[in-house]
Amino acid sequence: MPKLDRADFKYNAKVFEKTCLWCGTAFYASRSTAKYCSGTCRGYANQAKQSEEAVPYDETEKMISALLSENAYLKGQIQRYVIESQILREELATLKAAQKSPSEN
Repeated sequence: MPKLDRADFKYNAKVFEKTCLWCGTAFYASRSTAKYCSGTCRGYANQAKQSEEAVPYDETEKMISALLSENAYLKGQIQRYVIESQILREELATLKAAQKSPSEN
């Protein structure tokens, strides 16, 4: 499965943003020489190279696959932002509560 989110890596890891040569999905790789987002895409590319086929499936399926991958990535981003927002709201509530209590004394 391709790593579609930078958060899947350690905070100090060297990560490269790449685009898969087979399906066109944007993904993050730990190697600068990575060409494909997954072993599946690498296998399809290898099969096409060996059998002289241009594409194992039509362009619309490729576009749908790329859009689904992008959708999964965006869903993960939204979930992360929602969690961060909840944390910030809780911190803000505690800060407001802390500001009210000294003024009451």
